[in-house]
Amino acid sequence: MRTIRRSITAAVLLALPLCVAPLVAGAQTDGNRYGAWTPPDAAQRAGQNQDVQTLTKELDALIQEAEKSRAANPAFLRDLKALSGRYTGRPIAQGGFERLLFDDFSDGDFQRNPAWSVTSGEFWVEQGYGLRSKVVEAAATGNGSAPLSKEQMAMSILGAVLQGANKNSGGAAAPAPAAPAKASAIETQARISNAFDATLEVSSWKADGVFALALNQGLGGAGYRVEYTAGQAPRLELVRVTSKGRSVIDAKATVAWEDQKTHRLEWIRAADGSMSVSFDGKAILNARDTSFRDPFDGLEISSLGADVIVKSVDVSGAR
Repeated sequence: MRTIRRSITAAVLLALPLCVAPLVAGAQTDGNRYGAWTPPDAAQRAGQNQDVQTLTKELDALIQEAEKSRAANPAFLRDLKALSGRYTGRPIAQGGFERLLFDDFSDGDFQRNPAWSVTSGEFWVEQGYGLRSKVVEAAATGNGSAPLSKEQMAMSILGAVLQGANKNSGGAAAPAPAAPAKASAIETQARISNAFDATLEVSSWKADGVFALALNQGLGGAGYRVEYTAGQAPRLELVRVTSKGRSVIDAKATVAWEDQKTHRLEWIRAADGSMSVSFDGKAILNARDTSFRDPFDGLEISSLGADVIVKSVDVSGAR
């Protein structure tokens, strides 16, 4: 039996070249015989892919509309965004993000669950609104007038110089320049992955000052910041802070926040260092920076002359 099997195998091996040769020759003489092969369901697959893209676009539009009108729970909207991200490849989906930090200040106490520490100024929870800080104005002049503007400060300094030059002339003393306003700052310690999604619900009550959200590494405030400057020309800036100083990565004009309504500020950072900042679902800032590659140690909220109430803080990332 073994001898027969060996004979059959040998015969098949000897016959293969004879069988293949005509096929190869035919393929060489007839260039159109073996054209490109297309799966039978290729058209159906293409249609399905197009349907998924259309569906995710419509879903994203609905999510943005719901965020603007506050028509759904933020946690539910985040789950929908994650679901959409699985098919669009957005950073939040690629990172497999989980909630790392959340506080809506509904318990009226910012010192626990999570614990916040005031590093400068004064903060309190205003019931029904959220976390608020005291607006610290610049020190008034000695005669009780309003805080000096930059131009007034310059004139005061010039007057002091002139006063010194004319010390013996009996001229009137110029008022001392006002001390600069002091920032109010509060922070919470939390390990936040280098890729993250940080969302704040905020309302602004004064068209003045600067409000900032920062993710820091180590001591000295090193890390990234998103700053909103209120006033006649409101502006958003994405800032990098290192031991060498402060650098603006991206800056754009934005709509004013001062309608006393709650708005949504979202800051997303991907694993490759790409960052985007949006306001009420509209992208404002986009930049890429890889100066910081390690996880962040905490989150800081600060205000310099601004009156911004933080209704909630929600940060997701990789554990």
